Amino acid sequence: MGYRRHLERIQAPVVAFPLSVVTALVTGLALESATGSLETASMLAITVFCIGLWILTPIPPAYTGVLGIGLLAIVFSPAAALTGFQQPATWLIGFGLLMGEATRRSGLAIWAGHRLAAATLSSASKPSPLQAYRRLLLGLALGAHALALFIPSSLVRVLILAPVLLEIGSRFDSREARVGIFLGPLFASFYGSSGILTADLPNIIIAEFGQSLGNHRIGWAEWALQLYPIMGLTRVLLVVGIVYLLFRPPSDAAGDSVAFDGRTHTAGSAERRMGAFLLVGALVWATDFVHGFHPVVGAVAVVALAFLPGIGVVDFETVGTETDFSILFFIAAVFAIGDGLAATGFTDTAAESLLALAPMDAPLPIVLAFVFVCTVLLAFSMEGLAVASVFTPILISYAEAAGLPLEPVLLTEAIALTTFFFPYQSAVLVVILAQGVVDAGELIKALVLCSLATIVLLLPLQLALFGLVY
Repeated sequence: MGYRRHLERIQAPVVAFPLSVVTALVTGLALESATGSLETASMLAITVFCIGLWILTPIPPAYTGVLGIGLLAIVFSPAAALTGFQQPATWLIGFGLLMGEATRRSGLAIWAGHRLAAATLSSASKPSPLQAYRRLLLGLALGAHALALFIPSSLVRVLILAPVLLEIGSRFDSREARVGIFLGPLFASFYGSSGILTADLPNIIIAEFGQSLGNHRIGWAEWALQLYPIMGLTRVLLVVGIVYLLFRPPSDAAGDSVAFDGRTHTAGSAERRMGAFLLVGALVWATDFVHGFHPVVGAVAVVALAFLPGIGVVDFETVGTETDFSILFFIAAVFAIGDGLAATGFTDTAAESLLALAPMDAPLPIVLAFVFVCTVLLAFSMEGLAVASVFTPILISYAEAAGLPLEPVLLTEAIALTTFFFPYQSAVLVVILAQGVVDAGELIKALVLCSLATIVLLLPLQLALFGLVY
């Protein structure tokens, strides 16, 4: 059995590398023949090569990022290759890793894990491991979703929740239970964000463009009224159910590993200080509508306080040797590829070409379904936040030219920007993968099922609602 696994590990790169290379070359040659632009063809070939390796995962995603950055430096320029390291989101992830490590080392994660679990489980009822898992999964998922009301970034919420969920999950002997306790609440926070205007950065970008370019303001309550019932709460329950089906402990698992007692651990000085530091960061994030700072500013504030000599709870010498920053190469490559596709004009051309095929005289739900498909397809070539920045102005122009109501068009785009299939499509998913709890194959499987369930079960209801309202 061990020999078979070893053979599979050897065969995976042998198959994946040639397949990715051949696909990239064929795509590049086809595009160069069609457009006559060697620059665009080269950019798309590198993109296809990296995406192929990220999907097949014969090597760690971060190493594929290094290869992508190297190819961009050779074919284009070092400046173009390293542009991803200039993105604030890249460093938000880096500082977020330090935040998570400080939260764990301070003891705050352990304390919070005890308190949250004790509030969810009744120690008197002594539930079985499977019962405890179900109750914890649902309770933590709803709590993580509620956090979206206060912190306007899915990425920041993941960074805060991850160490707490790791601590709670560690009480289960079953790896499936640990993965589910980690993934369920994070998926609830991520997927449910499309129902709340201020719960994710793409939502905010879409709304801002709608007001500045389309002269149409979408209010917070208006957004929630139309999206939250289906794409908020219902979607959260749906993805939590899928996570439960994919990852759950066996019914006969040992029960001693799920005994939580919130009274056995009290918050000490380090825990209280770290909690105060996180509150400072949360205050910066929650008041971004006043000062306009990027979320990375809040993360920097937390890290600066947590590592401050004499006041902080951890030091760089200890954390620097144990924190894995390799994931930064992954996200930097994603941003560099997205910028490269935009710089060569491929993104605008692809978006306009897709929308040129849109049925102009069809019923509104059909047109909105086409907008959804276009957004999802575009998100295969660039990070979701970049799609919101690039595609929203094009959608606004399209809606005005076609005489469509702007609001459902933009709301449909927001739904699509939380409907991903692979981790490289969103920085949020990259951070989830970076925690090392779930491997790439498991995460892709969960993403595919959650996204397909959204498309098959919830999207028709949402589009039908738009058809009735507009």
